[in-house]
Amino acid sequence: MSSASDQPDLMDTPDIEGIDFAFDDIEDVHAVLADLRAKKPYAVVPYAGFRALLLLSHELVTAAFKDEASFPSAAIYSATTEAVLGHTIQCMSGEEHRINRALVAPAFRRKLMDGHVAGILEPLAHEIVDRFADRGSADLVAEFTHQYPIQVITRLLGLPVDDEEQFRRWAYELFHYPFAPEAADRASAEFTAYVTPIVAARRAQPGGDLLSTLATIRDDEGRMLSDEEILSFLRLLFPAGADTTYLGLGNALLALLTHPDQLELLLSAPEKHLPWAVEEALRWEPPVGLLPRMCPVRVRDWHGIDIPDETPLIFGITAANRDPQVYPDPDRFDITRRAMATLAFGDGPHVCLGTFLAIAEMRVALKVVLERLPGLRLAEGAEVRVKGMLTTALRGPDRLPVTFGG
Repeated sequence: MSSASDQPDLMDTPDIEGIDFAFDDIEDVHAVLADLRAKKPYAVVPYAGFRALLLLSHELVTAAFKDEASFPSAAIYSATTEAVLGHTIQCMSGEEHRINRALVAPAFRRKLMDGHVAGILEPLAHEIVDRFADRGSADLVAEFTHQYPIQVITRLLGLPVDDEEQFRRWAYELFHYPFAPEAADRASAEFTAYVTPIVAARRAQPGGDLLSTLATIRDDEGRMLSDEEILSFLRLLFPAGADTTYLGLGNALLALLTHPDQLELLLSAPEKHLPWAVEEALRWEPPVGLLPRMCPVRVRDWHGIDIPDETPLIFGITAANRDPQVYPDPDRFDITRRAMATLAFGDGPHVCLGTFLAIAEMRVALKVVLERLPGLRLAEGAEVRVKGMLTTALRGPDRLPVTFGG
């Protein structure tokens, strides 16, 4: 009789070769994932020179997000981003995570967000569109989607608008750790030196901005966020909030521009269709596609899978969002689908705190762009597609040349 040690390891044999799921820009990624998912709800794939367990079904990805005990967020983020972002809530677990999230989360609840952003989102979108509306053409990535989210964040926090280009550089360099560590280290130090005195000023004289809320909020026991907890949160907010929203907005615009019937339907009744157009865009092409995680300790019979210790994991959000068991005809972009993109911002205890803000930004941005740029269409001959940005975790178009008017 063979012993357990004689049994083949799950990770011994990959289900696909020739594609690095960490770094390769997989042009036909949806077809690749669908072929793998048709065989079983997970796959062993090459990942940054190792083998990773890629979860492909909506059921498994949802379960994995919710299983913080088996796949703790801290296992991956403490070993990667903590060096430059600090000890963020992504690096926390248990009671520490509960306390910190309870302090930060109220500032991002829908009701409070609505109060903070009501006077920011639409005027800012119009301000940016004003710069090119009379020209008849633009690159909506370079001139709109890449600018809008970072400016929303700086204005939401009450930071000087004259320094927004500097914040954009810091966000970009922080997000590129560990691939460009020196630039990320420098950005972290510069950002910290810039923001630290502003945090102190908001503690002393709070205003109506989000940073003042973070600097003064207390829990039921009177506990406040420390300076470093606020700074770590801000170091995370800028790259994570700006990059994912600009990619999500670019994906939504590209989806509409390449599906003129859906764009026409949206324009026919924007109040009715706009919220669902955003949800469908987030389902069809989420900005965070293949999210890396880690299984630090062996897990036996997890949904029928034995996962060895220190196994790299990939939460296949892109695959889950096109799981035909949940979304019929999943490759079709249909703003009348009326289905929530439940995994676009994660799930479980580490679900994205900025979900309401990101959705509000996308709705307002689409509304303003479509109102201000009549006859919006891709520039003739333009070849645009969603690409993997830096790693396959992030996906969006890097350019969106359009014409309008006439």
